[in-house]
Amino acid sequence: MIKEWESVIGLEVHLQLKTGTKVWCGCKSDYDETGINTHVCPICLGHPGALPKLNKKVVDYAVKAALALNCKINNESAFDRKNYFYPDAPKNYQITQFEKSYAEKGYIEFKLNSGREVKIGITKVQIEEDTAKAIHGKNESYLNFNRASIPLIEIISEPDMRNSEEAYEYLNTLKNIIKYTKVSDVSMETGSLRCDANISVMEKGSKVFGTRVEVKNLNSFKAVARAIDYEIARQIELIENGGKVDQETRLWDEENQITRVMRSKEEAMDYRYFNEPDLLKLLISDEEIEEIKKDMPETRLAKVERFKNSYSLDEKDALILTEEMELSDYFEEVVKVSNNPKLSSNWILTEVLRVLKHQNIDIEKFSINSGNLAKIITLIDKNIISSKIAKELFEIALNDNRDPEIIVKEKGMLQVSDSSEIEKMVEEVLANNQKMIEDYKAADEGRKPRVLKGIVGQVMKLSKGKANPEIVNELIMSKLN
Repeated sequence: MIKEWESVIGLEVHLQLKTGTKVWCGCKSDYDETGINTHVCPICLGHPGALPKLNKKVVDYAVKAALALNCKINNESAFDRKNYFYPDAPKNYQITQFEKSYAEKGYIEFKLNSGREVKIGITKVQIEEDTAKAIHGKNESYLNFNRASIPLIEIISEPDMRNSEEAYEYLNTLKNIIKYTKVSDVSMETGSLRCDANISVMEKGSKVFGTRVEVKNLNSFKAVARAIDYEIARQIELIENGGKVDQETRLWDEENQITRVMRSKEEAMDYRYFNEPDLLKLLISDEEIEEIKKDMPETRLAKVERFKNSYSLDEKDALILTEEMELSDYFEEVVKVSNNPKLSSNWILTEVLRVLKHQNIDIEKFSINSGNLAKIITLIDKNIISSKIAKELFEIALNDNRDPEIIVKEKGMLQVSDSSEIEKMVEEVLANNQKMIEDYKAADEGRKPRVLKGIVGQVMKLSKGKANPEIVNELIMSKLN
């Protein structure tokens, strides 16, 4: 009998909070490589006798993030010492929350491409400090303590995910939710978001989870998905060949697309957690939680509903426009100037997203600012340029940041709306396309619009896209009828 297998996946996500200063001191939370070890003090360098003091802004930001993740905020929590020795941890311990975290019992909901709805539980969210950043050279390593004690929250999911697609969508949804709160940059590229995956397999239908393997060194959401797929296949093959899965920590090898052993269970550290004696318990009152709730920014779901109601967009378009907070901001900036939500949406969803995908960039790096795109849309709306010319203008504007109106005048792109001038072009096209006229008259009502479109296309080609399409249609129809 062939066994069927089921995978069990849980994710641990670390997010840096952009509070401006560190969690235990007033040093800037900026570890830019141009100023190594410039934002440091005895507290974040771990000098003996230096005492930490909790930054209130860290608590406010942490609560915002947890509320956005549907978590219960605990009125009382505490900090613990996680003891280990690494060169990037000068105190030889990390201050974190182990026994009692500030938030727990949350969840994230999302839809897969198949349309299936998924709900993933969040076990807890805890506040902790980051370590220094290790910079490795050929024969030596350096430490940048600018990163030491930057505030982190660790979001620990329930082992509710069953495949890499669910894990990938969980991370995307988590990223978007947190981005809307503005408490973190949530960027894997800069290190403000980091993720470890816990993976095991069990026989389908079993209630007992298999031996868990932790995978680290995941530098993108796609890498997380690939590592999960590889590890599931590795564990199943190992078991089916008579072996057993060891509880261990493995590293993802991006170059070879495999996981490698980092340390086994026998080598795993005994962190010897105990209560942090230099910090009081963290008390968050119900009144403070309510105040933070009042300051919560608009969520993505609320923005989707507002886009549907205020701008008369359908749900599909609203969902795409709000997937990234920066894209939704760009859309609203365009609409403020163009005053045409539907046309603005169409241009962003087609032309703008096409360029972003082709150039593999985010909207922040898009070369046409919102004001200039709005002017292009306004020029179409006022019949100053045709849609065909607008696309040519758009391509020019990708490399020319001048006012689109100046470009239009300079390149003679203004739409021709003079009826007598357009009539001459229509007559020329009809005179040279007698067969199209005959086809139109012979066509049934279903085919007539297609033939008409071909004639209109010929006039637009003759006018180099400048003729007003509405006038072209009216004149052709009057002459054909």
